[in-house]
Amino acid sequence: MFGEIDKLEEMKAKINAVSPCFCMAKWMHVTIHLLTGHTHSCYLPPTHKIPLDELALDPTALHNTKYKKEQRRKMLTGERPAECGICWSIEDLPGDQVSDRHMRAVDSWTMPFFEKVKNMKWDENINPTYVEVSFSSACNFKCSYCAPNVSTSWMEEVKKLGPYPLSEYEHQHLGWIRDNDLMPLDEETNPYIDAFWKWWPDLVKDLMFFRITGGEPLLSRHTFKVLEWIREHGTPNLELSINSNLGIPAKQFDKFLGLIKPIMADGQIRNFILHTSVDTYGSQAEYIRHGMNFRLFEDNLCRYLSENPRASVAFMCTFNNLSVVGFKDYIDWVIGLRKRFNNEHRTVLLDIPHLQGPLHQSARVLTPDYHERMEDLIAYMQRRADQDGLVSKAEVMKMERILEWMRSPMSPHELSKGQKDFYLFFREHDRRRGTDFLATFPEMGEDWEHCESLVNHG
Repeated sequence: MFGEIDKLEEMKAKINAVSPCFCMAKWMHVTIHLLTGHTHSCYLPPTHKIPLDELALDPTALHNTKYKKEQRRKMLTGERPAECGICWSIEDLPGDQVSDRHMRAVDSWTMPFFEKVKNMKWDENINPTYVEVSFSSACNFKCSYCAPNVSTSWMEEVKKLGPYPLSEYEHQHLGWIRDNDLMPLDEETNPYIDAFWKWWPDLVKDLMFFRITGGEPLLSRHTFKVLEWIREHGTPNLELSINSNLGIPAKQFDKFLGLIKPIMADGQIRNFILHTSVDTYGSQAEYIRHGMNFRLFEDNLCRYLSENPRASVAFMCTFNNLSVVGFKDYIDWVIGLRKRFNNEHRTVLLDIPHLQGPLHQSARVLTPDYHERMEDLIAYMQRRADQDGLVSKAEVMKMERILEWMRSPMSPHELSKGQKDFYLFFREHDRRRGTDFLATFPEMGEDWEHCESLVNHG
């Protein structure tokens, strides 16, 4: 999601005039986890279950649930929805901080619809302009901050070896996943996928952006069904996005390129963006995103960009405590890609949301000396922004707000718990997966010893 940053102050004033809690994303954006029957708007609040009785009456209940309408009512009347706490935590920091609520107001899929949404009744149905769906949990990666309900590889590990024992709870416990109704449904008999395809012919008329997430979307037949539908019907006003870890079998990747290339060449969509996650550089990125081969990732990425000169890529960097030490190399790598592949039709994009949970991978549990590392990173990014514009103002701003968030106080118990669990989780990670934390992150040796001492003596 990338907007007109120069209009940020103007739109902040407009949305705050409606209510200091008003956020356009609650109306115009939805992520629908069809694999579990959950939904949320935007991607920061927790998901909630879509009631099947609501869905039976109207497939738009994939977005317009009664629960979500109640959150819209709160926003319009000046009440902060508790589920949007990430934005409130940013806005309550010292200074005039920019939250995602503000950033969403300048996106092209919200800004033109400000008057429409402002004047709607809170309980009206609406077709969103930005939709994300996940059809399946099929995935060949086991990213450290991911979970069994969205990765079949994670599910296989936990079924075989059980949850990760941490200081106060068992992480990735299948009992918790079942109790919260997050177990993935069978893709072939899923009522939420059936409802999606009922809604699709009407939904697509209003869509500006459609994004398929996962799991690994290129392992789901419904992803290819969407591409084949577009190839047959055409959606020239649509920007289509698909997430991929770019580590899929060659046969699947070839099939994907074989559909995207003619769709782009014949103008059947307005634009295509490949979203791909990578949180730092090289072997450290491979450690976070277990199953990744960074060289294969880079080769597939460059092939995609070379063969589709009008198609774009957006990196989703879930900034976590393992991102910091290698982040300058990561920024240099992104700059190199921009030099090679930026053209009049596209820019290599980078989004940097900060990981909130699990706590043991949050950058907030790092020791204060990492604040100095962050200051150096921000200064370097600012120099590159001033020097050649190959780092954007928005990227610098996001790193600045991450630093402010890292500096925000935590209770001694919460900090100790996060640091203990950091050691316990990655020690077990190394045991199960044959990885070596200290060999991969030698710069973090003191932190490892500190967290280990808390477990052994605290």
